[in-house]
Amino acid sequence: MDKLTSIISVTTSGGLDGAEGTDSQESLCPSLTFKQRVQGCVGCAALGILFFVLSWVTVFLGDYVFFGVLFTLGSLMCLGGTLFLAGPARQFKSMFNEGRWIASTVYIITMVLTLLCAVLLHSGLLTILMSIIQLLALAWYILSYIPFARDIVKGAFSRLMNR
Repeated sequence: MDKLTSIISVTTSGGLDGAEGTDSQESLCPSLTFKQRVQGCVGCAALGILFFVLSWVTVFLGDYVFFGVLFTLGSLMCLGGTLFLAGPARQFKSMFNEGRWIASTVYIITMVLTLLCAVLLHSGLLTILMSIIQLLALAWYILSYIPFARDIVKGAFSRLMNR
């Protein structure tokens, strides 16, 4: 657990520095220990991934409304897991700092659009398109927490496009 604490406590550009030292007033569940908050984060992420997998099963069944709902629930669960570690105020502040605000905004907008395309428009194609953009925005957001990860991905795509 000490290794995990030290990894999370490493300062990344606007990241979740000092997650173990998060003020108990900032935490989503102030009475939880750091270990319990990590378990909550992992549990939410696991549920989110389960919802993602189940959502794609519904695509093969042709139920795009259920797909959109499950996929967006998966996204919300993954995002919710981070609230255990940082607390809502710190997490949302981090989401909208200089290096992350575009990815965060696209992510939130595409969650709403995924639901609208599924529930109101009943458009399977638009629902899947919005969910793919949603997933790409989530990936870009997550990469912002890993030092130099975005630069590496940009370089790889640049080399791929120049071939």
